[in-house]
Amino acid sequence: MGMQTIAEFVENDEIKGMLREIGVNYAQGYGIHKPQPFDEILSQINNESKS
Repeated sequence: MGMQTIAEFVENDEIKGMLREIGVNYAQGYGIHKPQPFDEILSQINNESKS
């Protein structure tokens, strides 16, 4: 069907490993990265592109 999956509430490496094994395409949650303000993310991206 060409569909991709996103897992929410990925809290640790064990969960990440299980999701990888079953073929989940994307993940979000504290086990991936702590939430941060969008402005900070954009600032980091801009700084990296200038390097």
